[in-house]
Amino acid sequence: MMNLQYIADKSGHTTAVQIQIPIEDWTLLKKKYKEFEEEENAASSEIPEWQIKLGREELQNIANGTAEIIDWDEARKQFKM
Repeated sequence: MMNLQYIADKSGHTTAVQIQIPIEDWTLLKKKYKEFEEEENAASSEIPEWQIKLGREELQNIANGTAEIIDWDEARKQFKM
C-alpha cells in the first residue's frame, strides 16, 4: 500500500504530494515502465574512475601546496559571473 502525504502552503493550498512506495510495488512499476528504471540507474551511476583519480591528484596538490588556488571573487571574475 502506498502512503501519501499532502504538502500545503501557508494558505492551505496543496502544492505537492509525497509518496512512499513499498519496494515490491516499486519493482513492479519498474518492470512495467522501463523509464523508471533507466532514470534510477542514471541517478545512481558511479563516479568514473578517471574523475576520482583527478580529484585525488588535486587533493594531493592542495596538501603539498602545489595547487593553484584562487579566491571566490577572482573565480567569479574569470567566469564573468
